[in-house]
Amino acid sequence: MKKQLIVVTMSLFLLFILFWVFGNFILKGDSVIKYSKLNKQKIIQKGEWISSEDTLSGISIRGNKIAFFKNMEFTSDDIYEYLIIDSIYKHKKDQKKVGEFLMMKDFSDTIYYQIIRKNDSNFVLKNNRNKQETFNLKMK
Repeated sequence: MKKQLIVVTMSLFLLFILFWVFGNFILKGDSVIKYSKLNKQKIIQKGEWISSEDTLSGISIRGNKIAFFKNMEFTSDDIYEYLIIDSIYKHKKDQKKVGEFLMMKDFSDTIYYQIIRKNDSNFVLKNNRNKQETFNLKMK
């Protein structure tokens, strides 16, 4: 019984020391914070963006709405509102942009794609499975 009491007491003492050390570290502001903010270029040019992998698939953009399509078709369930955001790491006073993301939202879901490259005629997205796909603006 005494051995169990000693073990419990020592365990509690070690937990207290760990909490005190890491608590001071966090309270001093030495932690890294990740957050997102709106990108200055909030939209992608409207139109149909055709996949370089499948010419019958792509993305349709109208205003702040986006829809992925296959076989040149999509349903109302495929339509999302979108924003372009920058992901930021902050450590003390230093800030570092770590990526640009396409954030798509509907009533029940939010989906993120990392934007690898973007210009007026094409862009490259990376999904959460690290698969990259290029989309080219369809010329009228």
